[in-house]
Amino acid sequence: MVNVAGSVYQGRRIASIIFFARYFMNPDLSRWLIIWIVLSIAFYFGLGYYVTLDPIPHVLITTNVVTFILVLLDKIAASMQIRRIPEKALFTATFFGGSIGMLVGMFTIHHKSRKVSFQFVVGILVLLQIVLLLWYFNPSVFSNLSDFSTR
Repeated sequence: MVNVAGSVYQGRRIASIIFFARYFMNPDLSRWLIIWIVLSIAFYFGLGYYVTLDPIPHVLITTNVVTFILVLLDKIAASMQIRRIPEKALFTATFFGGSIGMLVGMFTIHHKSRKVSFQFVVGILVLLQIVLLLWYFNPSVFSNLSDFSTR
């Protein structure tokens, strides 16, 4: 015997999940960037309540966690075959400090890991962030490089 009330409930639950996913998986870039910014700010202050860090590591931890969440949401959207997060939004999140979160998302949940163009752009952004962090935390490395050019 089939439980009719249970199947109606199951159908409503699936319909509400699909409505939620379609609403939030709209490929409008500005919507995803606003969501990324709001989540980053919320996580920044939430993390700051429990842990005291310097501003740069604090921002990097925040943006990487939120970027990983975006990658996870895009993976869920891909598996449900609904609208996805635009690659521009993922690239923007990666550019503004979320490179480690993007790499963790690419290699742990295997999202966008086969797409060579995506790997190339993320690789370039990771190298750029490594150079910027080296410059920020150890500027003497770059002053030594300028000494070689003057010889």
